[in-house]
Amino acid sequence: MVQLTSLALAFAASFTGAQAGTCAACNPASIIQDGSFEDASSTAWTFDSGVTVESNAPGADYAVTGNNYVSFDVSDREDYERYGITQQLAGVKPNTRYTLQYTYDLTDASGIYDGGVDATVTLDGVQVDYVSLVGQDSQGIATPRSVTVTPTSASPVLYISWGGSGDYYYGATIAMDDISMELLCQ
Repeated sequence: MVQLTSLALAFAASFTGAQAGTCAACNPASIIQDGSFEDASSTAWTFDSGVTVESNAPGADYAVTGNNYVSFDVSDREDYERYGITQQLAGVKPNTRYTLQYTYDLTDASGIYDGGVDATVTLDGVQVDYVSLVGQDSQGIATPRSVTVTPTSASPVLYISWGGSGDYYYGATIAMDDISMELLCQ
């Protein structure tokens, strides 16, 4: 009976293009440290000026998991500097596909009269994702995002930044939480 079951699994796997047992053996864990910003003593992230870890408060509960989230205060700047967070990743298998996920929320769009905000996500300086929010319509909508990435080094640098622009743009605030990067099971 055991041989028949193994044969049936191998036969089924041949139709899906998978190897028998691949799905059961793949149990990915996030290689990003403190992706929910709950560890107050964590030094995993580097924050640019204007980026802080905040805690949920009445009327401002932007954390997806736990109580904390990272807040980007994207004020109007003449130099068009971006506000970002950085983490040096470790244990990455180069040239292997991963799923990068995060949730963002435009928490205050009161300074957007024309234009908007955008996010750029890079691994080792190569853009892997881009988000653009125009106007105030996206305010208050927690949006999960998922993108497939293929890092080329074993310890890439993840950089997530937000910026704003427009003729009548005076600032906005964005919350992010639950940043993870896991091996893509195939």
